Amino acid sequence: MEKAVQKFRQYCQDNGMRNTPERELIIRELYRLDEHFDVDRLFLRIRNTHLKLKLSKVSIYRAIPHLIKAGLIREAFSDSGTICYEHVLGHEHHDHMKCLACGEVIEFYEKKIDEIQQKICDRLDFEMVWHVHVLGGYCKKCREINRK
Repeated sequence: MEKAVQKFRQYCQDNGMRNTPERELIIRELYRLDEHFDVDRLFLRIRNTHLKLKLSKVSIYRAIPHLIKAGLIREAFSDSGTICYEHVLGHEHHDHMKCLACGEVIEFYEKKIDEIQQKICDRLDFEMVWHVHVLGGYCKKCREINRK
C-alpha cells in the first residue's frame, strides 16, 4: 500500500500536480479492497470508515484518471453501465469472466490470448498500450440452478 502511495507521489511530482491527503486516503482505501470496485463502493467504504472526513464522490471521480495514468488501477470491466476497477500493483496481468446471473467475477490468464492479440497488433501495425478482456456468461452454479 505504501508503495502505491509513493508511486502516486512520484506521479504528481513528475506531472507538476499537487498531491493531497484525500488522494492518498483514496489510494490507501482502494488498496485495502481485495476485490473489484466502482466509485460508489469506494465512496461508501471511505465514508463508513472515516466518519469525520468530508470527502465528496466528485473527489474520487477526479482522482480516478490520475490513478490510472499513474499505473495504480485499471478499468476491469463494465457492470450494468458502471465501470469497475481493480488495483494493479501486486497483481499479475489477467482477464475476466463475469456471470450475468450472480455477478461472480472469475479472473484468469491465458498466454495464447495475449500472443494472438499481439500478433494482430503487429499485423495491423498497431501499438497496444492496454486492453480489457471480459467474457460474459453463466457460471456452473447458475447454469445448474436454471436446469432445475
